[in-house]
Amino acid sequence: MNRLVSVKSLIGGGEKELLEGVCNYYAKLRETVVLFKEFMVHASSFEDLQAYYDKINKTETEADEMHEKLAETIASGSFFSYIRDDFLDLLEKMDFIADYSKDVAKMFNEYNVSRDALNFLFKETLFNDFVNAILDTVDSFGTVLTMLKKSPPRELLLKIKDVEAKEEKADFVKDKTLIDLHNKGKHLDVLDIITLREAINLMDNIADSAEDSSDIIIRLIAKGYK
Repeated sequence: MNRLVSVKSLIGGGEKELLEGVCNYYAKLRETVVLFKEFMVHASSFEDLQAYYDKINKTETEADEMHEKLAETIASGSFFSYIRDDFLDLLEKMDFIADYSKDVAKMFNEYNVSRDALNFLFKETLFNDFVNAILDTVDSFGTVLTMLKKSPPRELLLKIKDVEAKEEKADFVKDKTLIDLHNKGKHLDVLDIITLREAINLMDNIADSAEDSSDIIIRLIAKGYK
């Protein structure tokens, strides 16, 4: 009997440690988004962006390494047996948060968007609000993760609805930004408009990835993981 209790304790401890690892992984992903936000502040000041992009790239690479180790642990562990694929899907969806942050920063760093276009984007549209709405969505998903295994399903589901609401707000602000770019930015170079539109649509995937990740939490709850 003592041996059985010991084995159960070991499995439970491993699961707890793994959940902490997922939360630490999220923290690294969030760090990438925060660096992305800081990157945009420097872009609005027309600074050389290479050093700031390098920070994002480094952090995204560190997140990838954490993702790989967590995926290996989940795939080979005895815990999460009936929801192993769901946790692997969760990690994959979360990974896009950092991936898209890096991809958009790369666009701003490598594409020669004119100063006039950047000035218009940051001063004549809701672009800054869009960046903030994206981070709010990512933060809301982070709260969902910290509540997993600690809060009852009803509270988790309510918080997941908050993630959805924040992602919808990000969508709304994105659409307004694109409308302003189209209607008020006619004086800008066509290539600049195309680049900015592509970057804005790519940015939206950061918030989408946070919401998609929260949807997988719903799947876990439905399978009895709580």
